[in-house]
Amino acid sequence: MDPYMAKTEGLLRQGKARLDSLSVSMRASAPAFSALARRRRLMTLEARYADVNRRFELLRAAGTEGVADLKVGLEKAWDAFRSEIGWKP
Repeated sequence: MDPYMAKTEGLLRQGKARLDSLSVSMRASAPAFSALARRRRLMTLEARYADVNRRFELLRAAGTEGVADLKVGLEKAWDAFRSEIGWKP
């Protein structure tokens, strides 16, 4: 595996760990009005992560054609996930 893919895979594992820990804290007991808002936010974060993961798998499965476009799409999805979750590099 090339260094870019190895680094990205590591970042995905870290992102999943952050999402999991955030998920636990957001599922804690709270008033009903707050629980709904937190559940919506969690669903948004999970969707962002799923998009990043899907793009990573597309890049992993790609041959040599269109790799640059796939990398750009992955980077944009990753940036959106990081900003949504509040993860500063």
